[in-house]
Amino acid sequence: MLLTVFLWHMTALLLVFLAVEALGFTPESEPTGQWWALRPFWLVAPAIVLVALLAIFAPVEQRLRRALSMTGR
Repeated sequence: MLLTVFLWHMTALLLVFLAVEALGFTPESEPTGQWWALRPFWLVAPAIVLVALLAIFAPVEQRLRRALSMTGR
């Protein structure tokens, strides 16, 4: 499942970022008080999206791994 995490973690962050911008919010690029206050959101929200992506793609990775092990690769 580590490969799935590696492949999809930035996609999860991008999806959250695009959703936040679509709602009309623009994240600040400089560390201000508001920037620090939003750090927990920027850790938790992409993690939630990543968990959803893992639920979708981890079984695919596991089936592929089993199929390859059965063929002797």
